Amino acid sequence: MHASLCHHALRVLCAIEEPDWALSPQLMKPLYALRTPDEVRKDLRTLQRRLRDRMAAGRMAIGFLKKAVGGMTELAGGPSRVSINQLVRLVLDDTGQIDPENVETRIWRQSLPAIHIASTIQVYLQLAEPDMGKLGLETFLLNRGAIECVVRGAEFHASIIEQSPHLPIDPTRLIRIRLADIH
Repeated sequence: MHASLCHHALRVLCAIEEPDWALSPQLMKPLYALRTPDEVRKDLRTLQRRLRDRMAAGRMAIGFLKKAVGGMTELAGGPSRVSINQLVRLVLDDTGQIDPENVETRIWRQSLPAIHIASTIQVYLQLAEPDMGKLGLETFLLNRGAIECVVRGAEFHASIIEQSPHLPIDPTRLIRIRLADIH
């Protein structure tokens, strides 16, 4: 998956940079350029499914995070209370699943280690897309500002989860992320 994402990023850079960029020497691992189109397509198809699932779980998590900071008691779009069962119904159409139980087991539970990242990306997309339009995957591969915003937001969401003992999210299972110092 990593090699296919790097391959995709290189293709995007070739498309958006100056025409000579792709012809000039670049430092890169040959593995990224040597991916076959079928390998890249397969990996990116899997990635699209995983992203869809994580974004649905991120939408669910926003309800819990808002409740944790005292921001709401009712969710827009339907549920009158914040529970996994109610939030599953909110995202059922987004997931391609018919059975709400499948959403909880296959999407919500599988997303918990990265739920703080998924919820942050959901908030970022909700705020950015009205002005910028639909953002592509390359935004989170190549745009340092977007990446920094998501990492800082994820750290904030993780802190809410850690300080809220009543959330159905175990803070010890969260993937730890941080920005590297660049000098």
